Amino acid sequence: MTAIATPWHLPYVGNGPGQFSVVPPLLPYKVGEWALLDDLIYTDKAGKQHVCPQHFITDLASIPWLAEPIFNTVDSRIPGVMHDWLYCSQALPRAECDALLKEMLLVTGCDPVRANLIYAGVRVGGWKRYAACTGGPKREDFAWEYMTPQEVLLYESAYKLGGVHG
Repeated sequence: MTAIATPWHLPYVGNGPGQFSVVPPLLPYKVGEWALLDDLIYTDKAGKQHVCPQHFITDLASIPWLAEPIFNTVDSRIPGVMHDWLYCSQALPRAECDALLKEMLLVTGCDPVRANLIYAGVRVGGWKRYAACTGGPKREDFAWEYMTPQEVLLYESAYKLGGVHG
């Protein structure tokens, strides 16, 4: 993993509980989408690590356009990347993904009232996106063109995606 040097200290970036491994390096991918250029790890407050893999495509936070003026803030973006992956990977039940989102929002400095509103929003409306992820990651969840041939083989094997490119 490549660490990005920053001239500032962010209390939610580090290796301890309630911290992200890095400020996620993101590359614009398509309109409204970003490709993660390195693994993003979140160690929850209980000490369990959650890994969002390099090359994952995220929209940073799926916020309905009507609510964007209220919730489209920086403190929801890093948690949004991990929450997108948690839904996509289906490694946890949806309720746990959403509870983890709330935890991540709070550790990144999101106001508790907004964190609770965002949490309520994903509890009410997140079912559709979570259901669309049934079966785990799909080919369209990764930026294949940024991968080495070895990474392609690794991802296809790890996520049982087969060798069909495109």
